[in-house]
Amino acid sequence: MKEYRKQFLFIFSITLVIGLFLFGILFGGAVLGFWGSMGEMDIEALTLRQNSILVYTDPETGEERELQQLNAEENREWVSIDDIPKDLQHAFVSIEDERFYKHNGFDLRRTGKATLSWLGRKLTGKSGVSLGGSTITQQLIKNMTGEREQVAARKIQEIARAVYLEKQMEKDQILELYLNCIYLSQGCNGVQTASKIYFDKDVKDLSLAESASIAGITQYPSLYDPLVNPDKNKERQKMVLGKMLELEYITKEQYDTAVTEELKFTGTSGEKNKGTGAHSYFVDQVIRDVLKDMQDAGYSETLAKKMIYSGGMKIYTTYNPVVQEGIDKYFENPKNFPLAGAQSAVAILDVSTGAVKGMAGGIGEKEGSLTLNRASQSLRPPGSSIKPIAVYAPAIEKGIIAPGDVYQDVKKSYGDWSPKNADNNFRGPVDIRWAVRSSLNTIAVQVLDKLGAQNSYEFLRDKMGITSLVEARDINGTIYSDIGYSQLGLGGLTDGVSVLEMAAAYATFANEGIYNRPYVYTEAVDKDGNLVIASQRESHEAMSAQTAFLMTRLLNEVVTSGTGGGAGVSGYFTGGKTGTTDDNKDRWFVGFTPYYAAAVWYGYDIPQVISGGSNPCVPAFRSVMNYAHKSLPGRRSIAVPSGVVQISYCTETGKRAGETCPAESYYYSKKNLPGYCSIEHPPEEEEGAEGEGIDPSTTPAPDGANNGTTPTNTAKPDIGALEE
Repeated sequence: MKEYRKQFLFIFSITLVIGLFLFGILFGGAVLGFWGSMGEMDIEALTLRQNSILVYTDPETGEERELQQLNAEENREWVSIDDIPKDLQHAFVSIEDERFYKHNGFDLRRTGKATLSWLGRKLTGKSGVSLGGSTITQQLIKNMTGEREQVAARKIQEIARAVYLEKQMEKDQILELYLNCIYLSQGCNGVQTASKIYFDKDVKDLSLAESASIAGITQYPSLYDPLVNPDKNKERQKMVLGKMLELEYITKEQYDTAVTEELKFTGTSGEKNKGTGAHSYFVDQVIRDVLKDMQDAGYSETLAKKMIYSGGMKIYTTYNPVVQEGIDKYFENPKNFPLAGAQSAVAILDVSTGAVKGMAGGIGEKEGSLTLNRASQSLRPPGSSIKPIAVYAPAIEKGIIAPGDVYQDVKKSYGDWSPKNADNNFRGPVDIRWAVRSSLNTIAVQVLDKLGAQNSYEFLRDKMGITSLVEARDINGTIYSDIGYSQLGLGGLTDGVSVLEMAAAYATFANEGIYNRPYVYTEAVDKDGNLVIASQRESHEAMSAQTAFLMTRLLNEVVTSGTGGGAGVSGYFTGGKTGTTDDNKDRWFVGFTPYYAAAVWYGYDIPQVISGGSNPCVPAFRSVMNYAHKSLPGRRSIAVPSGVVQISYCTETGKRAGETCPAESYYYSKKNLPGYCSIEHPPEEEEGAEGEGIDPSTTPAPDGANNGTTPTNTAKPDIGALEE
């Protein structure tokens, strides 16, 4: 009697729990508002039936051209339900959801059985394989949303969504989605990809035996993978065929024939069959930026990816085939770079808009999609290429310096740190023009001292679009910050900068002081032409047109007679700046013409000393920019804005030249004109007379190492003070 009561109570308890669970689904779904609403799910976008496409405007004809078709981010080839054999459809239905054609999204009997199995294992403490309670429709919901957390609320939401989906779509539509989404091991997503990898044929040509083999993979892909575990796959195939016979989808004769058919697998294990070729660095950047912008706009990552790759979207890019061709010709040839194992990156953009026209994130042929893009993802210390944007431009803008101002190139200490020049020499009195084209560290730090490190930091961050600056970071009790002299004056930033942001910052000089945030696409529309997302573009005045113009002239001298010699673009006004870190682990050239700005970086992914004295970024810049400009009209200069005048200044005092002054003519802002020199200068001494320091008319020193000591707690311990 006691045993009977125990059994009765056990069965009653289980029945009650199942009933309460099912009631909870109905009640919880109503309370949580899931019934009748898919919320953020866009059924049209999730049909995954159309490849998305990237397009660009042909610069010569103005016509729209295709850049790239995007297939699914997973290895998937879409196939219509009409091309999927009935045997394959019935195989999946038989083994995964035998009442698929009868239920309305979830199977009450299947859910109850799964719950009973779960309760039995919990009550008895036994382990075992859990019986799946999900219908094909529910499994499709999981694939579409990526939500797999094993909690009651998610399960209720999944069932509610499945019921809703069944109201919106026919069974064949749901099954088509499912069969194109299901994961089937070996990187295969969908039955068409699996058919090609395992049997080297289109899905429409599969036999009954082959169909059952593929359907058998579903429940446990790694266990039933026919290439890894053919015996296990065969066992599962027989189970599928047996279920099909039981449900009368096939006859006994068909069953016997399929069971004895020898399966010939033609695929190879691994991921070798994935994809249709590597995307370019530019296409990778478009994908990354559209994905980020969609997520910022509220799309889930899963939904955004599915829409980007296979939602039939059209994405309008800023791509220029001529610019990119020039980049590819140079960067795909490792012989253009001197050291084996070293890497490089480049980005070229339109100075007037910020539109990126081409990029390369590495040397050599690109071997995969969404690989590391060193032009946008790698942060490296900029060395002296930071000086124009962190020191000289803001100092001119604030009226602290003018091009002819004279400073003393001498040893000067800031606390326990003294910056040195690349050649360890001091030149005595030099003007700002000479300091810029020779990349003198001592003068840059003196100007920064007057400007103020905080002002420099804010100018870089707020005006020049440098987003990787570190205000303060505590690492094991030590505070690291980019607000310091070696960081801002010599480029020893805590994390570094990206190639793309450096190019955008320098473009500001050639764009009359207007900064444009770089972008690789303008907008993306859905298959019906409706706007999905627009690029997050930004434009603001970073400095006056007068300051920008003066900087273009100063940086032009770097190219014509300074450390950037050889970087000039043939037939075009060119300005730019070199950069080398003091430990000689990074080299840069960043420059511009009236049309394009470009930044080039060279070094090792894991930083190490670069042997050799030349800067590979200079010939790389010249080559890709010459190619980019080959079909453009030549412009040898940049127009002088109002508010800028030419005056003669005394090269010894920096004042307006008097009658006896050694003088040169140069551009000045009307708002920052110097007073007149009042000194009576003696006649110039004959050549060879004694003088202090080194004659500033000598050839500027090449990039090199700063042997000064880095201030403590202001930069990474393994970087030190950076400069040229």
